[in-house]
Parts: sequence; C-alpha cells; structure tokens
Amino acid sequence: MVSAGSPGRARVYAALLRLYPQPFQKQYSATMQQTFADLLEAEPRASGRLAVWMRTLADVPVSAAREHITNGKDYTMNRTTKYIITGACAAVIAVGAASFWEGSLHARNDIGVEKVTVAELADAMQQDHFYNTYGDAAVLFTGKVSAVQTQQNASLVTFATGRPYALICQFPKTVALQPGQTVSVAAPAGSAERQHQAVLLHDCLEN
Repeated sequence: MVSAGSPGRARVYAALLRLYPQPFQKQYSATMQQTFADLLEAEPRASGRLAVWMRTLADVPVSAAREHITNGKDYTMNRTTKYIITGACAAVIAVGAASFWEGSLHARNDIGVEKVTVAELADAMQQDHFYNTYGDAAVLFTGKVSAVQTQQNASLVTFATGRPYALICQFPKTVALQPGQTVSVAAPAGSAERQHQAVLLHDCLEN
C-alpha cells in the first residue's frame, strides 16, 4: 500500500479513519487509505496537497458520525459522544497540520527545502525568477521584523530586506512578534504572491 505522503501522514490518516464504526473500518479502511495517498501524489504543488488535507479533515468526522447513526442500531449521539468526537477531530486536525509540515519540510522526496535569505527572496521576485528558482520548495529563512499587522486571527509580518522589495509573511494565526525581533520562518514558496514593492508568502510558520 502506498503511504499517504509520508509515514507520519499515513499514521494521521489511519487515526482519522478510527472515527468510523469498526465494521466500516474493516471493509473500507485499506481502500480509503490507498485513495487518499493517490490524491496526495496527484497534487504536484504543496498548496494542492494542503487542500486535500483540509477537505479530508472537514469531511471525515461528519461522514464517520453519519455512519454511526445510519448503521449503528444501538448508537445514540448523546452529549458525551459528541464531546468525544469533537475532541478527537480537534486532536487529529492539530496533528495533521503538524504532520503536513513535518513531511513538507523534511521529506526531500516530497518537495525540496531551500535555505535562503530574505534578500534572495526579494531579489528573485523583483527579477521575475522567483517561481523558476524555488518552485514548490519549502523556503527556510531568518529575518529581522520591521512591522507586524494583525488581521482578524492572522498576522502579517514584514521583514526588512535591504532591497527595494520587502518580504511579507502571512501567518495563519496571530503571532507574538515585535519590530526589531529576529525570527526563523518556514513557508511554501508556491504560495508566494507579487505585491507592490513586496513578495507575500502565505502559510508561514515560525521554525
């Protein structure tokens, strides 16, 4: 059987399938794991694989609950059961996100890992070779924060590059960073967008 991208991710998806009733697991678990692995392998971009994970994490808990209700004759969705399923889903989502980055950042057979400077990233975007140079690699860099802006539950962190182009990182949650602070960051290069006098990286994580 092909693993779901990496051993860590395969374990996460197998754990997710344990939300289904045991008879369902015995009949369909192997097929579902193979299908999930095929979906990941069909996505050449890191953003595409992340989208597959997000759809799966949203769909499986709902589908599993439906299977319990439909096929479990003595099954009752009481308050305790709801708490258990909700807690399990939250734990799996958290582990799934961590596992995604573990595989993306450390498994070079999945995507490359590029250690770069903020100036190199800015220059690559300004000179129009950013995507050719980094593609879907995970870029790792250390930079000094020049500005922090909070938008709802996300943060936009600007790094000084010493170039006409700045580097902006969008963190999917608020971060406790201050101007003048030096921080190491990981981000998928495929998420980059050209902004006015800046390169914007989405889904950044403190490394």
